Amino acid sequence: MALWLLHDHLNGPLDLSEGCELVGALAPRRRPDLHALTPRLYRLNEAALGEARKLAQKQSLRGRPPAISGLLRAGVDASALREQLSRTCLAATPSSRWTYCRFFDPRVMTHLRWILTLDQLDSLLGRIESWEFLDMSSQWVSLSHTPKAPHYLRLMLDDRQQRLLKDLPAIRASLQQWRSHDPSAPSDDQQAGARVASNLERARDLGLQDDYDQMTLALQALLIHPDISHHPDVSKAIAMARGDATYKAVTANWSQARWESIQEQMNQGKVIP
Repeated sequence: MALWLLHDHLNGPLDLSEGCELVGALAPRRRPDLHALTPRLYRLNEAALGEARKLAQKQSLRGRPPAISGLLRAGVDASALREQLSRTCLAATPSSRWTYCRFFDPRVMTHLRWILTLDQLDSLLGRIESWEFLDMSSQWVSLSHTPKAPHYLRLMLDDRQQRLLKDLPAIRASLQQWRSHDPSAPSDDQQAGARVASNLERARDLGLQDDYDQMTLALQALLIHPDISHHPDVSKAIAMARGDATYKAVTANWSQARWESIQEQMNQGKVIP
């Protein structure tokens, strides 16, 4: 089985001394304007795998954007794999439009594990039997896959999936904040990302329109109490944020003691959801 590497040149050069051979950039046929932006596919020698892993982890630990998007194993020829990956760069949406999906970016792929259905993930991986990437904690994640059919459909997203992909910057930022304040926060992006997204959606459903307001309330639900929006003080602040004020501004001067009191009341069940 051949070993392949995806290099996102927009995030930096591929500093491998030897052991890799350029196949070509991904080239979605419907969007030739994207061809200069898509990652490049390389055939990688087994001897160079260790160096590629070290380089990717070094960049990740330094907080740099991932230049090495993924390490793949697939028993197909280069042209077939490049065609599959190129096709998947475009996803169909409910509006019948094709949208560019940076599925290959580890910062996206780590969350596609919970955003997509199993059938969609199967379609995305296609003929690829193994896909490795670094998650937000700089840990290697390996997706193992058994190709099930000779033909794979394009990725089709529903309304919620399309919105979640647009929300990924907020999800990543909220997840980073959650982990920095709570050592017990899940280390697995698949579990943690879904919880963050659920709380962001809940904040939106409560009428908060500002992105920062949604992130603020979502973090409070994760760090203080999952039903914090039911507390009278918080509920009043949310109502005020539906007007001219913002939730973040309304609660900005609340003292630590006040938040601790709210948490204690919620934990003791003095506020009934």
